[in-house]
Amino acid sequence: MSDSFERMTGKKSAKSMILSLFFLALIVVGAIAFFKYYEREKPQISLHGDISIFGLTREVKFTFSDARSGISLVEIVMTQGDKSAKVFGKEFSRVGFFEHNGPKNLEETVMLESGALGFTDGEAELQVTVRDFSFWNWMAGNETIIIYPVIMDTHPPKISILHSTRYVSPGGSGMVVYKIDDTVEKHGLTVNGHFNPGFPVSDEQNDRYIAFFGLPFDTEKIDRAVVSATDLAGNAGSAAFGMILKKQNFKQDQINISDNFLNLKIPEFAHEYPQLSGSLVDKFVYVNSRIREENYQAIVAATANPSPLRLWLGPFERMARSSRMAGFAEYRTYYYNNDEIDKQVHLGIDLASTKRAEVKAANRGNVVFANYLGIYGNTIILDHGQGIFSLYSHLSEIGVAVGELKEKGAAIGLSGTTGMAGGDHLHFSILVNGIFVTPVEWWDQQWLQLNIDDILDSSKSKYRNF
Repeated sequence: MSDSFERMTGKKSAKSMILSLFFLALIVVGAIAFFKYYEREKPQISLHGDISIFGLTREVKFTFSDARSGISLVEIVMTQGDKSAKVFGKEFSRVGFFEHNGPKNLEETVMLESGALGFTDGEAELQVTVRDFSFWNWMAGNETIIIYPVIMDTHPPKISILHSTRYVSPGGSGMVVYKIDDTVEKHGLTVNGHFNPGFPVSDEQNDRYIAFFGLPFDTEKIDRAVVSATDLAGNAGSAAFGMILKKQNFKQDQINISDNFLNLKIPEFAHEYPQLSGSLVDKFVYVNSRIREENYQAIVAATANPSPLRLWLGPFERMARSSRMAGFAEYRTYYYNNDEIDKQVHLGIDLASTKRAEVKAANRGNVVFANYLGIYGNTIILDHGQGIFSLYSHLSEIGVAVGELKEKGAAIGLSGTTGMAGGDHLHFSILVNGIFVTPVEWWDQQWLQLNIDDILDSSKSKYRNF
């Protein structure tokens, strides 16, 4: 009897335990299912950039993410007053009842076109909605909505030319002074396809700007000179003007390359550029052409971000007690044993004084380059502000470091024979926004007074209340 009772009790206990385990398993499975399919984590929206102001068109990039159940819907609607328009929409379908086919991450670039949608200038809203595949909210999913207030501005900035250079020569410099009636993001002067950034004329007149430019030495005509500006909404305005190009004849020169010169200079270049190969003449031509172009690109990079402040004042100083050995934009033909081997153009003025003569800053400026530079040898580049730079090369010693501010007349190095120099001298260049120009104009007090200083003084007074 007792054995029978114990057997019955044991069976009941086992059955009860099985039922308990079964219900526990159901609870666990239910909890897992609820956690997985009824999750309440909302999807995320990330906006890349600023859309607070935009014009006729604006490209906007969004990133949508949902790490749990995936994205089921993305929708973007523009609203202004009683008018609304859907500007973007994408939906993903659920394949099975328990399957989620939406992406975990989604990047979309949306083009906003206010004109095509019929909206007018003024305030509006951009409503961005993203929804996931969760069973929460009666299977509608978790939803995130972000409303971005925007201002639509479709009017381009108006540009007024206050002054522009009238006459300019190949290898010469010029400028334009202009007014912009709007807050702009980018502006400047483009001459024959080369962009020259604009800078404020002064702190007192924050709507007047100046842009300096240089004409390449080989300019044959001025196709187009136009000031352009892009406002914060992306609208672009422009104003064109004309200039008269004064033809310029540059000297033609022949240079005979001797074995002595090659034996003297090629070891220096071979040390700096181990890729040189072939005969001494082959190495010379490679340096004089290929390395020259690489050096120019390094100069362009060093002069790419000028100081917005005008640091220079008055004429640029020429090396004291120096004689000119070679001029700007001289066309050089190189010969070896009476055979033509190369052609190049000399984009600076060579000045010779005594050996290891003291080299001084031609004007106030920041050091933006101080290093060895191929055909130029040891080189210093000073940033004088608003796109004007000076270059000093073939130095035997560099006495400055990048980042230093040097006053006009401050010692910066010693002349020498480094680079493609046959004798001790200073190669001096002026660049305007990466374009080599003749230094003669910048040495000339009268040229600066007539072409820059008088114009700026006139603009400040004449247009003070304009």
